[in-house]
Amino acid sequence: MRNILQTLPICLLFLTLSCSDNDDSTPPIIETNSISANIDGQVIKFSNLVITKQDYTNDETGFEWTDIRILGYNSENTLNIIEFIAEEGLVGAESIWRFNITINGFTYMQNNSAFTTLVTESTENKLIGTFSGILTEPNNGQTISITNGSFNIEHN
Repeated sequence: MRNILQTLPICLLFLTLSCSDNDDSTPPIIETNSISANIDGQVIKFSNLVITKQDYTNDETGFEWTDIRILGYNSENTLNIIEFIAEEGLVGAESIWRFNITINGFTYMQNNSAFTTLVTESTENKLIGTFSGILTEPNNGQTISITNGSFNIEHN
């Protein structure tokens, strides 16, 4: 009995540590129908979304695809807008072919490899992914830095 009482605190400590919720490898939960990013050190959410789909056909090859256009507005500052276009059903780094963010009326665009997007799920009704890097304002050359960008969008 004495051995059990001596080892009980050690067992309890082991169980407490092994069941800890502090797992940094778990990705953050992304709110549905929201786009969020840290832009130049400030977290900005785009939750007023306009989602449209457009079907296309290449006349020469007969290849058909559908583009999903996401336009999101920040409810705190209507001059903050995000726009991107992805091909439905395509996942990976090449599935978003247009990406712009307007901050305080200035539009910053993806124009080089310093900005990356990654679509992890793309179905007829869902688009999930991440983005980060540097976007450039083409008229004055100013840049913005984006980290922890994510989107989780359900659409029709």
